Amino acid sequence: MANITIYKVESYRKDFYRIFSGVYNDFKLNAASDYNFELEPLDYDNFVKSVEKGLIHCLILFEDGIPTGFLVYTTMISESLELNIVHCIGNENLNAKRKLLIQKFLDINKHLLNEKVVTYPMLGKQAQFSSEITKLGFKTVSTSVLAFNLSDVNALNTIKEIYVPPLENKYTITDWKQSYLKAAAQIVHNAFKDSSDALFDKRFTSERGSMDIIEKITDNIYGKFLPEITKVVLFKNRPVGLIFANLTNDNIANIPIAAILKKHRGKGLGKILLKQLIDNLLTEVISKGKSLKELNVSCDSDNIPAYYMYTSTGFSQQYTYQQAYRPVSV
Repeated sequence: MANITIYKVESYRKDFYRIFSGVYNDFKLNAASDYNFELEPLDYDNFVKSVEKGLIHCLILFEDGIPTGFLVYTTMISESLELNIVHCIGNENLNAKRKLLIQKFLDINKHLLNEKVVTYPMLGKQAQFSSEITKLGFKTVSTSVLAFNLSDVNALNTIKEIYVPPLENKYTITDWKQSYLKAAAQIVHNAFKDSSDALFDKRFTSERGSMDIIEKITDNIYGKFLPEITKVVLFKNRPVGLIFANLTNDNIANIPIAAILKKHRGKGLGKILLKQLIDNLLTEVISKGKSLKELNVSCDSDNIPAYYMYTSTGFSQQYTYQQAYRPVSV
């Protein structure tokens, strides 16, 4: 008689502390290579503390009583349930194991599914599950990650020689000021409310939600904010566009948000902001001896104007991934 494996999914408990550490540390060891993580994951003890404080939630997959996988999610964003990672050890029956974890996640949070979108960036190996996850009510959007190599001669020549139109009358470029926060939320909401980003991050559909995104950027939640690199375009001294910059680690800078009010588009403002940001970043690297290697950005693969703006200024595509989301009331 063939052996039958018994699978069980349970929420993390204190008595799982010792037996779960190996699975978590396997993920931590492979986070960059297998899941394209730029930020170093929390060490095990700090991860556990975050779970025990309710900052994140962890579901553990057991095979015959032995932990072999886990799922992490957060409910901290009011408009969505954010599924952060699904990791399983080994290569056997991975999709079946991922399905068990996600199904348990959906069951636990079924009371919230009529109110919140579920969002899940399927980075790295998780892409293997992209065709299966649609059977659980998820939809997907293709996202491209593009990078400007700060030491690549061709990229540097491109940004040096690229033509950008002169600023029209009454437009000026300035550095970020916290006093621009309210106007910035209006700009981001205006730019993204009808975009594919708003399908999986409902914060874009309101000014209040857009404010939350910007505050998390400027409060260093998504990386170390770089106010001296972030640029704002003013029209008659009022913000009408912006491009943010932060550090995700010592070697990588990121553009978390770039937006122009719709009625001010078509004037080359996005490219002007992008060039100034890169020029300032290069100055920081050269003058202060920073070890930055690249500047990257995530972009909807179907957003042709944005994609072209980046590639025409020296960015190259690094990889694509499926941004999965489960709409409300599936």
